[in-house]
Amino acid sequence: MLCENTTLKKKLLKMATGGAGQWAPFAGQVPGKMANVEETQFSQTQTMDFQAPVFAGIDLGTTFFGYAFSFKNDADRIYVERGKEREPTCLLLKPDKTLAALGHQAVDECNSLDPDKQKDYYYFRQFKMELYETKKLSRKSELKDATGKQMKALDVFCIVFCHLKQIILHQINLSKSASFSITSDDVGWMITIPAIWTDEARQFMREAATNAGLTKIRLVLEPEAAALYAINQPLCLGNAFTIEKFGPGSKYIVADLGGGTVDMCVHEILDDGNLRELYRATGGYAGGSTVNDEFLRFLKTVLGEDALEIFAKEYPHAYQDLQDIIEDKKCRFTNRSDAITMNLDTDLMSIAKDHCGKKSIEDKIAGSSFGNAVSFKSRGNLLKVDKSMVKKIFQPSVEAIIQCLKNILTECAYDNISTLLLVGGYSESDYLRDTIQTSLPDMQIIKVEDGRLAVVKGAVMMATKSSTIIERRSRFTYGFIYNPLFIEGVHPPHLKYYTDGEAWCGGVFEKLVEAGEVVHQGQQFSREGYITYKDPELKHTPWYTELWRSPLKSPTNCFLEEDQCELVGRIEVAAPPAGWPDEVNVVDSLVVGETELTMKLLMEETGEEYETTIDFL
Repeated sequence: MLCENTTLKKKLLKMATGGAGQWAPFAGQVPGKMANVEETQFSQTQTMDFQAPVFAGIDLGTTFFGYAFSFKNDADRIYVERGKEREPTCLLLKPDKTLAALGHQAVDECNSLDPDKQKDYYYFRQFKMELYETKKLSRKSELKDATGKQMKALDVFCIVFCHLKQIILHQINLSKSASFSITSDDVGWMITIPAIWTDEARQFMREAATNAGLTKIRLVLEPEAAALYAINQPLCLGNAFTIEKFGPGSKYIVADLGGGTVDMCVHEILDDGNLRELYRATGGYAGGSTVNDEFLRFLKTVLGEDALEIFAKEYPHAYQDLQDIIEDKKCRFTNRSDAITMNLDTDLMSIAKDHCGKKSIEDKIAGSSFGNAVSFKSRGNLLKVDKSMVKKIFQPSVEAIIQCLKNILTECAYDNISTLLLVGGYSESDYLRDTIQTSLPDMQIIKVEDGRLAVVKGAVMMATKSSTIIERRSRFTYGFIYNPLFIEGVHPPHLKYYTDGEAWCGGVFEKLVEAGEVVHQGQQFSREGYITYKDPELKHTPWYTELWRSPLKSPTNCFLEEDQCELVGRIEVAAPPAGWPDEVNVVDSLVVGETELTMKLLMEETGEEYETTIDFL
């Protein structure tokens, strides 16, 4: 059943493919046999039950990164390199775009470079946030370094994974538990990603790791890894402070408060120890780095925006020191603090004075809108920021986190959730925890011990522990495209076309999975249908099946702008040498993996089966 209207063909082609390429016929059904959507269990899933003597977790965070590993025959022991548990996510590349240094070493080497040489190097800091902020991530997406030079994002991440692979393999082979030389192929690589990431970002990370030579890869959602770590630790619960672990029936929120994103999941522990997701992963850009950014904006207001920009450009080493000071002050601030004080760099103050005109910095601050909240003493370049001002700097981040928690509690009102597990580097802020507790007095807030390493240690544990997330909530509505008989007053007139003397509607969205719906790992959603190829001119045209998605719960048509539909997967099948028969019966399927999706197609006439991972990039 194909569109006979040439004008409509071209129009639908432009809407579906941007106006380029061969027109793809719809994968539709004729009257009398509408698509039958059913749920079945699929024997093979994307959960990687790989056999490996050792498993390594890589947590490439926005602000810091870390790694850990464990041997299969000694799974309870997790190795973390002492003194390098968490290093800054900073990368320094040589002018030829090869690795110079990563982590603390990258910061030190960048600071030691001669200014004339430094401009030719590439220095990336907190580059992971680009995967969250980029509206349309692709293999061609680029990152800007500290000086504005651009480089392909996929290449940057590939370099990082290559280096981490070498470091981890070296540490594994140094350990006493390695009885033979371990290679990359012997390792099960557990790579953590935020649960709120898009399908595109997830695929991006997998491809970057694959390009770096990692073979046995499993993507792990960060809050789920943290939760697995937390529920296997002794925790202080209840007014009597009894030491116990979470058991079956326990429900909790786990909030992974990192440097860039805040990632939250809601779980229930089932009788068999597996986990059920009660509310789909949520969160946003409200992590600890947002507080640092607010503090820098505050300094720009105090000292002058031009002054900070000139300082960052001409004194990058000192500007990095300023950012480190802000990070330290943020972590130390509590509700008991009266103020924070910091000694500002001499070169920064010199630049700031040049932009103050005839006024001194003291006079400029005294006459500003900050009033008594901020003061400055030129002797020692000492800036004092009152408690009230610091709270305002924290406010956007803290309010976003609390609002997210309130939304979860509202949506899960009947689940009686009263426990909140806090992990991630930002969770160590006393001020943040106290403010959350004040806003949610009925919540029992637990700061997980060693919470900064909960994600990476939990990732290693996910390879060896039996507990898995067997039920998740879909972030999008997914469906296939089909063409029913046109119904006047229901279907959009501009999508009407004629075949065999009858009117049809092109591009109708056939829902398989609804946004927020519970899906099971390994679950398969299928539909049956057939396509007619009676027109001799179409006997040798390729056949396509297409998967579409939308953030809406009930989109109606793939080509209506208001339905926000996006083509995310396609399987193309060439016609047999003799051409298609008059009628082709097919079964289209969507298979739910642990963190990714797979498309399948069965041609019933030939028994041939086609399968592909979905290319979101």
